[in-house]
Amino acid sequence: MASLAAPVTLQRPASRRISIPRPVLITGLIVLVAVVVLTALPGAYAAIRAGIAQIPDAKLGWIALALGLEALSFLGHIVLFRAVFVDGEARVGYAASYEITMAGHAATRIFGAAGAGGVALQVWALRKAGLSGRSVAARMVAFIVLLYSFYAVTVAVVGFGLWTGVLPGGGSPLLTIVPGVVAIVVIGGALLSSRLATRLHLNGKVARAATTVSEGVDGAIDIVKARDPRLLGGVAWWTFDIAVLWAAFHAFGASPPIFVITLGYFLGLIGNALPFFGSLGGVDGGMIGALVALGAAAPVTIAAVVVYRLISCWIPTLPGLAAYLQLRRRMSDWDATTSATRSPAEPSHSGGIDAAREPALAIS
Repeated sequence: MASLAAPVTLQRPASRRISIPRPVLITGLIVLVAVVVLTALPGAYAAIRAGIAQIPDAKLGWIALALGLEALSFLGHIVLFRAVFVDGEARVGYAASYEITMAGHAATRIFGAAGAGGVALQVWALRKAGLSGRSVAARMVAFIVLLYSFYAVTVAVVGFGLWTGVLPGGGSPLLTIVPGVVAIVVIGGALLSSRLATRLHLNGKVARAATTVSEGVDGAIDIVKARDPRLLGGVAWWTFDIAVLWAAFHAFGASPPIFVITLGYFLGLIGNALPFFGSLGGVDGGMIGALVALGAAAPVTIAAVVVYRLISCWIPTLPGLAAYLQLRRRMSDWDATTSATRSPAEPSHSGGIDAAREPALAIS
């Protein structure tokens, strides 16, 4: 009797799912919504077309000045970074500070995620330099507190000044007094968090996180009390970057009041908190919207903000990528030096330096 052949089971090939990174997806959706909204608003499309058409007519002298101002802005960031992350045993000199700062900027632009890419790269580099995880975390908090305290103070001062008429430019209460109040609340909350963290009885990871925040805020206050002149690096970072936007307006023959440019700049930077690809769309749209609402002409504002973002955001990505390659070579040298100087019986410090022997936020 002939045997029956076993039935053949046909299997469908597994379907491949296309995974789109969330920042790219969110950016695409935002851009799509923005296009729909802007084309629906009366005169919006014409303003955008007129603004983009002005870009080739930008005055090259002002563009060259803007590029120089942006270089000074990054120099200020590097100086403040060095002031916070200096350590007697760490190997973060000014050259390494430059590489970490520029590479972090490139990571922020490429990976977006509300700046998390840049922070992750900086943490990784600092751990390689010899700082423990706890020290890096506390110093990162201190750096952010110092850097963004200038942001909050300026928003409060300029917002109240424009609202009261003490500063020229004017603006609605929603764009002047409200951001000013929010900035004061943020400053007070940061200072209060340091005090509460030491008084509340917390446990586990929450306690460690609260302690890190408290150490970071206290470290920032100590640096301010020491009157380290390198704190001016934070002022330079914001001042020269705002000056780039000011120069971009002048490149197209416009000169809104400097305090209007300053407040519109800071309000627009709120878009950095959104996980767009390089903050594309969030900062640009927010800055244009804030400046126009404060009285700047729409077409020239669009042209100025596009040029500003090109100079401030995207052009520095190129030296940032080069700095990343330099940083990788530097970290290889660090690893080789550490391996050569560590005895066979000596444990690795890759897991963190003993907190009891770890120096506090130091000023050199």
